[in-house]
Amino acid sequence: MLLIGFYNENALGIKYLSNALQKAGYEPKILYFKKFNSINPKSATDIEIKLLLDLIKEVKPSYIGMSVMASLYLESVYMVTNAVKQNFDIPIIWGGVYSTLFPEKALDYADYVIRGEGEEAFVELLDFLKSDGDISSILNLAYKNKYNEVVINDIRPLKERLDELGYPEIGGEGKYFIYNNIISQGDPQLKDMVYEMSASRGCPFACSYCCSISLKRIYTNKGKYVRFRSVESVINELLEAKKRIKNLKAIHFWDEIFSDDPKWIDEFKIRYKKDIGIPFKIWGHPLKINKYTIDALVEAGLYQIVVGIQSGSLRVRKDVFNRTESQEKIIESSRILSDAGVPRVIYDFMLQHPFENTEDLIDTYNLCIQLKHPFELQIHGLNFLPGTDIVKKAVRKGFFTKEQLEKIMYSNMQQQYDMYWGTERLDKNTDDSAWISLIYLTQFPKLRPLVELLASEVKKGNSGKVVLTLKKIMSRAKMLKSLTEKAKLVIRKR
Repeated sequence: MLLIGFYNENALGIKYLSNALQKAGYEPKILYFKKFNSINPKSATDIEIKLLLDLIKEVKPSYIGMSVMASLYLESVYMVTNAVKQNFDIPIIWGGVYSTLFPEKALDYADYVIRGEGEEAFVELLDFLKSDGDISSILNLAYKNKYNEVVINDIRPLKERLDELGYPEIGGEGKYFIYNNIISQGDPQLKDMVYEMSASRGCPFACSYCCSISLKRIYTNKGKYVRFRSVESVINELLEAKKRIKNLKAIHFWDEIFSDDPKWIDEFKIRYKKDIGIPFKIWGHPLKINKYTIDALVEAGLYQIVVGIQSGSLRVRKDVFNRTESQEKIIESSRILSDAGVPRVIYDFMLQHPFENTEDLIDTYNLCIQLKHPFELQIHGLNFLPGTDIVKKAVRKGFFTKEQLEKIMYSNMQQQYDMYWGTERLDKNTDDSAWISLIYLTQFPKLRPLVELLASEVKKGNSGKVVLTLKKIMSRAKMLKSLTEKAKLVIRKR
């Protein structure tokens, strides 16, 4: 079995699949196909496709599994899938979020699709194929029958005890990495300074711009959606990472929501501080931030938290993004994080989208000016992802036709990236650009009196160019500071 993960040299999904296959007696190989370049993302090159084909000739897999998580890099997935089909007679199995939400589209390319959490279904499919069994009863499977009709089987119940799945192998044989027209052998994670992992599955929230709520609907009446691994399991994985990764400097928990259960937190704080002792970062949500949890996590080694706020406008959060937290709760969360002494607090905002008007931007500025320092801001656009509720909202509101959004969502990687992170609109002297720049400037405490003065002038229609210029200067200063912080982490002794 050859498993391929795209644009992620850590690719947790295929690592868990590989773990399940090994337990069942199979011999999976893993190919990490390209890593994501946040400055200049590119699709697969002809050289990289050839390296892939040469690897397949060498490995001679009976099946090829591909983790297709997002529409961002579909052009490369299509290139790889088509190249394999043109050169080999090897069945292709797609899995991942995109395949789960759009099995019909996935089956235009793949021979089989595994939907949802696929460890058990993947093993079961291989077992049935090996024995020429009837695959029609395999839960989570989608396929085309002998009449070329799409068959989408039901979803199996969720596994409540995540510990039973074990954790991904770190290092080991049969790992390959293709990037920048070069293939290398070995697990790229071993050369990294940050270990990425997950201590849970599922998200309790229903944000309209996220695929999580769509996945949750698929699992209606299929068991508890949000589940956590035991502290023992998490620590065992981290001990292995600490042992195997010689230059390990930080841990990144990719959980959509980190646990706030007091009993779990108490045990985690003691074990992590005693056995691991490496700085770690998490994602947070205003409704999940409380003093007890944050104080304990800081004591354990929390050095960075990214908290999604997305908009300072109550209207946008509630009516557009399906978020229920109040202004007061967000401000209270900022006080908790500041008082606890979290070294890096980053608030995430999605601005520059059609649902938003100037008044919403002013509301966001007014909220940011009340957040307690220190904090940083991460500002980007809204990426319309296939299968999310906000796509339907945009069509209902008349911002786009369905066809226009399809074109946007399935555009090439560079175009999607530019829509999400592009800042060219900020360089224009408009009221909205001025307010977005003022929002950005609220993260610098020493500038606060000047920022408030400039805000009063912008309200009068003045100082737009000054604000944009100051924002450019502070962006460069922030970039330098960020590099300095990373350097401190790198030179830190274990």
